[in-house]
Amino acid sequence: MNARHMRGVFVVEFAIIGLVLFVLLFGVLEMGRLYFTVNGLDEVVRRGARLAAVCDIRDPRILRRAMFNDINDSGASSLIGYLESADLSLVYLDEDGAVVAAPDDLVNATGFRAIRYVQLRVDNFPFELLIPGFGELTLPSFRSTIPRESLGRHAEEGVAPEITPC
Repeated sequence: MNARHMRGVFVVEFAIIGLVLFVLLFGVLEMGRLYFTVNGLDEVVRRGARLAAVCDIRDPRILRRAMFNDINDSGASSLIGYLESADLSLVYLDEDGAVVAAPDDLVNATGFRAIRYVQLRVDNFPFELLIPGFGELTLPSFRSTIPRESLGRHAEEGVAPEITPC
């Protein structure tokens, strides 16, 4: 065999091996993005539940801060692509784990006084793969439930209830 024919074989071998190598490389990068997104969503629900437990229940900034956004930024998350505050579900639960229907009712025992737990969820979050032809994955639900704390109110008598800035 002469060297001229061998050059063509090397090109074909590199094309086959290069294709496998690049698919493997991009697969590793996509897995890294997936793990980052899963860990980010887990932190979003943990952080949001903690903020909701200590901040006023009427404060609209809780979900923005949970997504790592600025207080005045109502757009998509600056950390996790495609995550909007509409994807987050914040509920207040009573001692039996049932949803409190009117958590901002400060007078009735079925409202604010019934709150014992705070829960933040992200359900059915779509993770879009960057590799063409593979579509998207729907991630499982992420949930964090913690006991309520101050909910933005002072415990002392005579202290006027104020909205605690979050």
